[in-house]
Amino acid sequence: MSMVPPEVAAFVTTASRLPERTLDAIRQTTAAAVATGAYDLSAVPKLSAAEFSALNKLVREAFAPRGDELSAGRPGGLRSAIARTIQTAQALWKRDRLTADQYVCLTEMFTAHGVLLPPNGSGSGVGSF
Repeated sequence: MSMVPPEVAAFVTTASRLPERTLDAIRQTTAAAVATGAYDLSAVPKLSAAEFSALNKLVREAFAPRGDELSAGRPGGLRSAIARTIQTAQALWKRDRLTADQYVCLTEMFTAHGVLLPPNGSGSGVGSF
């Protein structure tokens, strides 16, 4: 049994099935937000080594069947899809450590494309699961 919470595993599955165009839009939106300071990478909650290892394995396995497709598009497409998914999954996993604003900031690049995520527990609602 995986230590990855079921809602995080469900998000990873959903993210790994998004169209390449959507994953590229998420990549561009995140890059622009980082450049303007609207997306704070330091706000991404840290996982324990064991948690991160389990999440990393799950995400890489989920994207593996699409490796050729995502690598053939824009350079770094596969790497970016994996990184964005891991960062958002970390926020989802440790959402109880985040303020409502931090949670929205760290997840909105996916929710803007219709990915439903549970609220962070502070009553902020970011879609419903």
